[in-house]
Amino acid sequence: MTITQNETDGNALLPGAEIVVGIRSLLVWAIVAATMLALFLKGSMGSCSGGVTGSGGFLDADGRATDVAPMCGSVVMSASPLVYVAIALVVLSSLTRILGRADTVDRALRIINNARMVIVVLTLVTFVVGYWAITTLRVEDWNNYSIFIPFPFTTFDITTHPMGANG
Repeated sequence: MTITQNETDGNALLPGAEIVVGIRSLLVWAIVAATMLALFLKGSMGSCSGGVTGSGGFLDADGRATDVAPMCGSVVMSASPLVYVAIALVVLSSLTRILGRADTVDRALRIINNARMVIVVLTLVTFVVGYWAITTLRVEDWNNYSIFIPFPFTTFDITTHPMGANG
């Protein structure tokens, strides 16, 4: 009786290990993209549309004396929660596509690479649009203003209060 050694290599990867490594990489990219958006896509602007005279009275936005305290305000910009939802949907949809359509390891890896690129492009576009939105923001009069908010990418938190109020 002859005993033969198993011909499999002890260092071989498990079946599907390449796909698991690709999925892990996709998750890392998604987490890094979301973290970068949360940490680095922030901006703020504040101003008062008027001022104070030397005698303690108030000035309006045109520099005329008034008895009413002028309005002050601030705007804080950050990434929209929809961007984070979109990143999560990209990850989930790519995993669903792998389960439903990938018949080879190469096709599964191609789906993962495409999802990774979508996350990178979405993150870069969000940074560019957010930077543009905060740099072009100008409010001259807090009593009557309009702000262009690039809806799916950024969100603005706007607060107004009379000059001298702590609100």
